[in-house]
Amino acid sequence: MSILRNTASTLLTTAAIIGGISPVSDAYAQSVTDRILSDVSAQTVGDCSTITINFNVRVQFLSFFPQESGRELRIRLKTLEGNSLSRESLRTPTGVPALRSIEYDADKTTDPTLSLFFKHDVKFTVAAGDKAQSIIITVSEPTSSETCSVSRSGAESEGALLENSNPKPPEAATAQPMAPVPSGLYVINILSQPKDIDASLSGKVGALSDLLLYETRFEREGQTWHRLRAGFFESRDAADAAKRGLLKEYPEAWVVKVTAQEREQGVASRLAGSGGQPITATPVTAAAPLSEADTVAAAKAELDAETALKAGENDRAIQLLTRALSYPENERTPRALELLGLARERKNQSAQARAEYEEYLRRYPSGEASERVKQRLSALTSTGTSSDGPVLRAASGNVEAKANAWHWGARGSFSQFYFRDQSTSKFVTTNPLDPNDPNFDPVIDNAVNLNQLLSNADITITGGNDRTQILARASGSYTKSFRDKTRIVDPRTGAVSFRSGDVKTLSAAYIDGFDENTGISARVGRQTRNGSGVLGRFDGGLIGWQVKPKLKFNLVAGTPVLRSRDLFIRSDRSFYGASVDIGGKKNSLQTTLYWYDERARGLIDRQAVGAEVRYNKGGFNTYSIIDYDVHFSKVNLGLLTLNYSMKDQSSISLTADYRQSPLLNTWNVLNGLFGQTLPGGTAPVDDLNDLRGPFTNGQIYDLAVDNTIVSKSLTASYSRPLTKKLQTNLDFTVTNTGGSPGSTLVFPGSTLIAPTLGIGSEYYYGAQLVGSGMVFKNDIYILGARFADTQRSRTYTADINARIPITSKLRISPRARYGYRSEKFTAGNFKQLQPTFRLNYYPIKQSEIEVEIGGNFTSQKQMTGTTVNSSSERGLFLSLGYRLDF
Repeated sequence: MSILRNTASTLLTTAAIIGGISPVSDAYAQSVTDRILSDVSAQTVGDCSTITINFNVRVQFLSFFPQESGRELRIRLKTLEGNSLSRESLRTPTGVPALRSIEYDADKTTDPTLSLFFKHDVKFTVAAGDKAQSIIITVSEPTSSETCSVSRSGAESEGALLENSNPKPPEAATAQPMAPVPSGLYVINILSQPKDIDASLSGKVGALSDLLLYETRFEREGQTWHRLRAGFFESRDAADAAKRGLLKEYPEAWVVKVTAQEREQGVASRLAGSGGQPITATPVTAAAPLSEADTVAAAKAELDAETALKAGENDRAIQLLTRALSYPENERTPRALELLGLARERKNQSAQARAEYEEYLRRYPSGEASERVKQRLSALTSTGTSSDGPVLRAASGNVEAKANAWHWGARGSFSQFYFRDQSTSKFVTTNPLDPNDPNFDPVIDNAVNLNQLLSNADITITGGNDRTQILARASGSYTKSFRDKTRIVDPRTGAVSFRSGDVKTLSAAYIDGFDENTGISARVGRQTRNGSGVLGRFDGGLIGWQVKPKLKFNLVAGTPVLRSRDLFIRSDRSFYGASVDIGGKKNSLQTTLYWYDERARGLIDRQAVGAEVRYNKGGFNTYSIIDYDVHFSKVNLGLLTLNYSMKDQSSISLTADYRQSPLLNTWNVLNGLFGQTLPGGTAPVDDLNDLRGPFTNGQIYDLAVDNTIVSKSLTASYSRPLTKKLQTNLDFTVTNTGGSPGSTLVFPGSTLIAPTLGIGSEYYYGAQLVGSGMVFKNDIYILGARFADTQRSRTYTADINARIPITSKLRISPRARYGYRSEKFTAGNFKQLQPTFRLNYYPIKQSEIEVEIGGNFTSQKQMTGTTVNSSSERGLFLSLGYRLDF
């Protein structure tokens, strides 16, 4: 769940002024959602975790830094439905214990950034997801290979074992050779349960004894499922044939195609005793010397594993020890193997712990440590389990029913943040050309612009198994304002009321369900969707049917939600749509075709056909969409993105965007009539029903077209690593915003709607230099410069930002931004300095405390004739709060 953090109003206003350097404008932003981050899932196989982060809007992946490893990963993005000026976070998956936080940060002076902060150094790679609203991050320990693969799966008193850092190497023996990686990518998912697979293994099953078995962990919506998989098969038909022989024992088994990476990880982390021989390190008859680099890596992995064991981080210890055992036999191998057995035992993986201990005794039958291992193995055997090695038992009906029974769980997040923004403004008017005209007394204004407490809650209840699940989720916030209430006069009745600044929002409230056996999924309630013609949050229903692996039909219907603070269901607008998805998740080419129909007050609001195409292969990724309104006979939206990652880790991205702004619909007519009043009174025109008498339907449609403009933009971005510690990012954007013709169709007695002049072409340039490990270990520094050449002004911005991890639980982020704008048509200018300091502290698991303080210093001069208007502002803003996940 994420934190909704509002930025102080004065800060946003001034940032928007400097934000002339950004190509994103209010007219450009079309999404009706006010949330960027959606959810996160994670899958772990062996030493490799794959994290998928989903967004509520389409995003384009630009670059990431550092390029290989570190404690913090920063991913540059471009949002394709405009930019949200917010900071948000997601609840981290428990299946990736190294991950401390997931944060999204955006403002108008820099590219949006997705940051992942880890408890210790990890290795990572980043790629675009299988849809335009997702990013995929692969995480492993720093000693892992580039593909995240490893060559192995994952004692006397535990205290004595952990304190003995340099045991005497025992006598070595011959080990079995490593098994080759099979070529097939199809596997049988034998069993899924919410606990380690090893805990349910105890007797052999002949049908599985010849198959290569491995375990994966998959976390979705707060539930973690442990999957026992058997492979690998060259074709789906071959896997289906093998599955039919297992259905009597495992009736819930199914066939799935996996990635080459999962295949490598599955082979490397296979359950000992499966598929023939166990996988062990390359055999030698004595300790073999390692290269200097391998010696350092193996020693570090083992020492880090000891630290993890002492801290109770058994999963991380298993990963590190598995990696240490992938090196050729050496003097540290026996200790690593013994510790691996201990880590398995602490995780209650008794069968795998026995396997490691028995492997140890087979290879090192004598020595002081061997006696310890014998005692631990004897203790495991005395619990009633067999010592014949890790074996699988035939699944009786009760056991199988228990493994596939429905399991219920709940997760959530709660946060509170206090925001305060106060400023002192000074206004001076002078006439320097007239010495007899004294200076006017300056006007001083002290104001509290923001003084509020923001509380957020998000809770999800899930039930089901790995193939069928239902979910109920509710997410919302309450903002308590401590400022005075605002006086409101109703223009229709003249009634006076007072409105506080308190705001309630409902971001999500839905029930979701899916059944992978039938391929049917459904979601009903307040939800967000950006695709297939739907443009953000709505109240309604969505149903999908996966007819075939590469074919899915979808139906959607509901009412748009313009703002999350609208707690009611709208009755003035409704829509329905249908779409078909062609291409599976693992296919390089995916296509969606859709039809969308929206009505407002009995009028056609929007009626469109469209196509979305996604191609992702190797280092090349492209996404395009065309949306054509058949009612207005106009292209509503045309978008094309390209991204290519080269072998030297540099990348280039292009984005071409053409759209009606705002997206063409009949409701746009109210924008043009803003300020107009109904005949015979002072009530404003604020509903389409107000137009049904004075105008025909055709005239209303004409007014809608006349009050919609066209905006176009082209963006090019280039990223290149200069060294292992430095990366440069360059970008260029040109935009062109047209005008509107105005209209003579007005209410009797009202003024004509004047034409709106087009803005024309405007140019934006940006450069960044990003460095890591420059002063402290794992620190990150971003030095940025931007220049905007618009029709009315030139704007220069400099930005320096640092993120320094003091400890694994404490991080500080100082930042300073300076902007200068010179007007083209007057002698005016504007200057702004914004220093900030942020502190993030993680006291306990799944918790965070954040404090941020900053200043806002501006000065502005504007000349009108011989009069000079000067103003300055000195502001201070503060935010502090906490988040708790459960």
